[in-house]
Formats: sequence, structure tokens, C-alpha cells
Amino acid sequence: MERRSNVWFAGRLNFQIRILHWSVVVGVGVVVSVATAYYRHWYTTQTETANWSFLVIHMNIGVMVLILSCVMAIFRLRLLKLAQKQKIEHPNSVKIISARILHSALYGMLIVLPISGYIGIGFALPLFGVVTLPRFVSFESVQQLVDQSLDILMIAFIEPSANFHRDIGVEVILPLLLIGHIGAAFYNSKSN
Repeated sequence: MERRSNVWFAGRLNFQIRILHWSVVVGVGVVVSVATAYYRHWYTTQTETANWSFLVIHMNIGVMVLILSCVMAIFRLRLLKLAQKQKIEHPNSVKIISARILHSALYGMLIVLPISGYIGIGFALPLFGVVTLPRFVSFESVQQLVDQSLDILMIAFIEPSANFHRDIGVEVILPLLLIGHIGAAFYNSKSN
């Protein structure tokens, strides 16, 4: 009976992972990158109200992607632990190992990008019109850590995070990971 319930649990967990996967795809692909960030950059100036509105939408969807990515990573880890517990053997082929590395890198970027964006904004973040998350620099423990442990000014800590989020993470690393992920999915669907 336990074997049957574990199979049901694994199937249900896999379904939940797929729902979360497509939620993140819609959040990242459509709304965040195209509708908010690039519209702000190309069609508004810093002083326009639309610029602030799209920035708030961009940040809130980034928080949503962070939450969904964390939940999805936890589900993925639970599914792997269940497979190990059931002693389900997966071949250690190059395809399986590269898929695990690519997924880990993609989850890492989907978690690191919103965090680096939050660190780099320098002002309070209104979350879903309900609460306001204080500025990253307003936490005293963060200021002490940066001042004492790293021995740098807070602006020297914030600026690289903002640059990573805006220039390296979003413009270079994330598109490469997404292209690799989509290409691997097509390759895998054709080889099955």
C-alpha cells in the first residue's frame, strides 16, 4: 500500500511541478521581460508616472517568480528524494547529468535575479498593493555586515547587484539558460 501511495504522491508532485513551471514561464517570458522592463526602457522617461507603474509591476512579478521558483525547487528536491528512497535508478548518462546541471543553474538564476534586483533598487518595494518591503539598505544588520565584514560602502555593495541584475543576469545569462532549456526540451521530445 505504501508503494502505491508513493507512486500517487510522485505523480501528483510531478503535476504540481508542471503547473508551477508554466506559471514561471508566463511570468518570466511574457509579463516581466517584454511588457514591463523593455517598455519602461524604450518608451518612458524617469519622470513619467508610467515608468513607476511598470517598475512596480516588474518588481511584483519578480517577487512572484522568486516565490514560485523556490516552491518549484523544493518540489523538485522532494521528488528526487522520493526517487532515491524508492531506489529508482536513473542512468547516469550525459543527457541526465546535463539536464540536472541546466535545471540547477536555471533555478539558481530565477532565485538570484529577483534578490539582486531587490538589493539593487535602493528604495522600498510595494508588494501587491498590500505591504511595503523596506529598502534593503534600511536593515541595520545588513549595514553592519557590509560596513564591518566587507569593509565597503553600502553604495559599493548595491551598484554591482543592480548592474548584475540589469546587464549580466537578464541580458546574457538568463537568455542563454532559457535557450538551452528550450533546446533540450525539444531535443528530448524528439528523441522519445
